[in-house]
Amino acid sequence: MVTDRQVRRLMSLLQVEQSLQIAAEKVGMDRETAGKYRVAGKLPSELRKDHDWRTRADPFAEVWPWVAEQLSLHAGLEARTLLEALQRAHPGRFADGQLRTLQRQVKRWRGL
Repeated sequence: MVTDRQVRRLMSLLQVEQSLQIAAEKVGMDRETAGKYRVAGKLPSELRKDHDWRTRADPFAEVWPWVAEQLSLHAGLEARTLLEALQRAHPGRFADGQLRTLQRQVKRWRGL
């Protein structure tokens, strides 16, 4: 992955070097990648697009009203406790690996 620092250095080297290939090699970048950034005139952080779509279906969508109710009633509940309760109520439906997903949703809910 190309960093902003590499591209800044590339742009400064392009002022003094004879070719794009030499400048690209000095910053540890492929020539075609360097050419892309030279033409764009922007840093990688400026070209990166934010995405707002989900890559997977929300595993807690159906039980979220219950989770939100529990969080409203008991402010100190942790996501791990909620996940354990969901695993008891719905055997085989929620895996231990989904804890981080639930933690993110609880954090987002508390932020609102």
